[in-house]
Amino acid sequence: MAGLSIQLDQIAFVGPSKDRIVDFAPGVNVICGASDTGKSFLAEAIDFMLGGSSLKEIPERVPYASAALKFSFSDAAHWKITRALSGGNFELFPVTPNGDGAAIRLKQNHAQGKTDNISGFLLDKIGLLNKRILKSKAKATTVSLSFRNLARLIIVQEGEIQSPQSPFLTGQFTTPTSEMATIKLLLTGVDDSAVVSTIDDSPDNKRQLALIDEIISDLSSEISDMGHEKPELVEQAEKLQSTIDAHRDSMKSVQAKLDDKIRDRKSLYDECANLNNRQVEIVELLARFNLLQVHYRIDKERLTAIQESGSLFAHVSQSPCPLCGATPDAQHVAGDCDGDVEAVVIAASAEIAKIDQLLIELGQTVADLKDETGLIGVELEEKRAAYKGADEQIRASISPLVVEARSQFSEVVEKKAEVQAAIDMFDRLEKLQERRDALLDDGSDDTPEAQKVEAGLPDAAAHALSMTIERILRAWNFPGECRVHFDKERKDFVIDGKPRGSRGKGLRSITHAAITLGLMEYCREQSLPHPGFVVMDSPLLAYFEPEGEDDVALQGTDLKERFYEYLIQQHGRDSQVIIIENQHPPTKFEDRLKLTVFTRNPTEGRFGLL
Repeated sequence: MAGLSIQLDQIAFVGPSKDRIVDFAPGVNVICGASDTGKSFLAEAIDFMLGGSSLKEIPERVPYASAALKFSFSDAAHWKITRALSGGNFELFPVTPNGDGAAIRLKQNHAQGKTDNISGFLLDKIGLLNKRILKSKAKATTVSLSFRNLARLIIVQEGEIQSPQSPFLTGQFTTPTSEMATIKLLLTGVDDSAVVSTIDDSPDNKRQLALIDEIISDLSSEISDMGHEKPELVEQAEKLQSTIDAHRDSMKSVQAKLDDKIRDRKSLYDECANLNNRQVEIVELLARFNLLQVHYRIDKERLTAIQESGSLFAHVSQSPCPLCGATPDAQHVAGDCDGDVEAVVIAASAEIAKIDQLLIELGQTVADLKDETGLIGVELEEKRAAYKGADEQIRASISPLVVEARSQFSEVVEKKAEVQAAIDMFDRLEKLQERRDALLDDGSDDTPEAQKVEAGLPDAAAHALSMTIERILRAWNFPGECRVHFDKERKDFVIDGKPRGSRGKGLRSITHAAITLGLMEYCREQSLPHPGFVVMDSPLLAYFEPEGEDDVALQGTDLKERFYEYLIQQHGRDSQVIIIENQHPPTKFEDRLKLTVFTRNPTEGRFGLL
């Protein structure tokens, strides 16, 4: 029995200074307008708000911090979920006429049977909680159905809608079994819970699996609480490494400037020390020269006394001999004595003259030293002032810059280490999951065909879906007889004998849209669970960018008009279709659908999404 269906009511981008809102209505919604206005980003944002891992970085999203998605179920219950644009977990609010209720935290990562995550909450509402889908037909292993398995079937991005790949497949080598099992579940309402695994069921294997599951659960909880995805963290780590490199260069530059200033300060310090040492040396010299002057004066006084005494003795006979001390009456004036007084006087006079010359020279030297002291004092004051200025500059400006640069560098390095640790958690989780998968499936494919689980779509369900798609294409007046059947090998549809994927990208887009709508309509007609809404980016690409003769031929038909007419007739209040296109729908339908136009003109209408 089908569960509830979902209807999107509004998506809002919330920032500190402004918000941007897009409203949706039941039935057909068209968002159209010029290129580069954020139309495709809108589809990506809806997917992101329904559990997508990350949101593309575009310049226009910078002013916004979070997004809010309002939606309702067919039981008339209204809800709102909010999430940071950087990713992470969700907050869920019941919406009532009196305002929002208390917040309920929803984890980002899916967990089997639990509704405390965005996937489990939505699956529970639409009747698909606790469903399991086949993972390996060789080993008969299953995996819990996540809303992410459904999201790519109801939210079709521009690159996916024109891809030659089957609309049911992602192109990943390891996932086609589970992807087709998801389609089988939607078409039949029967999951793969009854499948019995053929893996090793020994006690040792069970214990290993239990231990690994416990570690995986703990790691998953830590990762969920962290609120980031690995691609986002890897991108952040790369940006942080670039920042580290820039900070390292900046720190080297500031450090080099500091080193230069320190060398200049050291040079000034050495010059001050040398000048100060010279001053001390001069003071010591002046002290010695002062003693020398005293000695010179004493010697001069002694020689002067000898000179005066000798002169006095030569002219005054009645005096003791200055040389031998003989009294006048004992002197032999006419004879010679041991000393020649006159020669002594002449010698004393000569010595006095020498001392006078030495005193003159010493006085000049002292005067020069005192002059040098004065000059040194002036120069020393200048050098000390320069040293003080250099020291203050280092302490007040350059040194703080170095400290700040080192602090910023350390902070970024620590942040990089935190991010790397988070990335390592993802790596450990991946290795554990690989180990778990290895225990579940030893990698061999030697299981006999008779023991392999039958996979793929039942013939009856594939045929019924083909008939629904055929009906839609005919209603759109698609070229040809519109004979549709499912190719089990390609896991895609063949239209009028030609594989869908081999057509031009315009026809691939319109047929992809028919398959997406056909799946929703089939589930509705058979009362089978389905989210109840689809978002398709550029289904009418053939009209805007034709590729090949088939696409060009489409431009002369009324397919575009019949396309919108069909949507309006078939999808009213019980389902919702959101179309993103470059071109406007035909004017006559504009009052029968919800139309949002991005003009890319600042003076006319709404410029763009953000």
